[in-house]
Order: sequence, then C-alpha cells, then structure tokens
Amino acid sequence: MNRRRLAALAAALLALSGCGAKYALVPPAPVSVAKGGMTVTPGMAWNRIPKGGYDIAWEENWTENGPLLDSMGFVAGLPDGQAIAKQRKKDDRKVPVFRADMSPQDLVSMIESFYRIKAGATVFTADAVAPATFLGRPGLQFDYSYVGGDQVGRRGRAVMAVVDGKFYLASLDGTALHYFDAALPEFTAVTQSARLG
Repeated sequence: MNRRRLAALAAALLALSGCGAKYALVPPAPVSVAKGGMTVTPGMAWNRIPKGGYDIAWEENWTENGPLLDSMGFVAGLPDGQAIAKQRKKDDRKVPVFRADMSPQDLVSMIESFYRIKAGATVFTADAVAPATFLGRPGLQFDYSYVGGDQVGRRGRAVMAVVDGKFYLASLDGTALHYFDAALPEFTAVTQSARLG
C-alpha cells in the first residue's frame, strides 16, 4: 500500500473513531431531514454523518457501515440560484447552480458535475435515467457508477424532483462490490416513504 493511500486510510479511521464531531443515531421511525424540508421513514437504524465544511445548509447525510462504504444523502428545498455543493467564487470549476426551470438532462448534468468536481470522480458513467415519482410528484431517477480518487468503484442512485421551484433529492452511494446492492432495498423504501415537511 503506498504512502498516500495509507495516510488517507489513517485519516478516515481517525475521523470515524470519534475524535471529531459525533455521529447521531437515526432510529427506524419517521424523521425530519435536511432542515425539516422532508420527512422519511427508514426501516432500520442509520448513523447521521456530522456536517462537513463542504455540506450545504439544505443537506443531510447518513451511513450504515461508514461513509467510505455506503451513504444516503438528502437535499430538501434547495432554492433557485443555489448549488448542491459549497463553492468559492475563485474556484476554477464549479457545479452548476440549480434553476427551477432545469430540464431532466440539466438535472442529470448537475449531479454528474458534482461527482466530477466535488467528489473527485475520475471515471463517471450514466447508467440509466427514467421518470420516477418522488414526494408524490413527477420526478427523475438517475443511476450511475463512478471511480473516485481512491480508485474504488462505486454505484449510485439519485431520485429527485422540483417542487414549487425548489430542488429535492435523495441519493444512495455505495461500493460496487456489495454495499450498494445491500442498501438499495432500504433506499427504495425510504424514497417511497418521503413526503414534504
């Protein structure tokens, strides 16, 4: 194992060891997420990931086995003109800001840009895009796969909708070997349970 990977692994283990911000248990019951913009009902306990420096105000993330293996994310009520990632004016590359009149292709491109720019995806593949119902409204399901800077293959699914000019998203990321497939039935149930407020 090279020195950079070893250092990254050590940093991740340190972050998970409780030396920093604390994870909070999310019980298998109706719970308000992302500043109260959405309510979901998980079928099992999850761990709420502490907010990081790159998280936006309308965002919340969970994990079952650790964020390097699996994560479920929520964005609720993102207003027109805001991005799904924190960005600085001087950044050379930026994730497009959300616009209430974005087409399905624009929304997919916004998600892909996030993974390429903020998540460090070196390879990103759009696997499928299909209409979906989310929050009781017409929405979109986007399946994708990617390889990050750690060279681990991951798969993801994003379910999204624009409601009253605001952006709502639930996403699942997991390692392509085991963790994505293991969490997918739970994620599907969570998205089906989602409602506004």
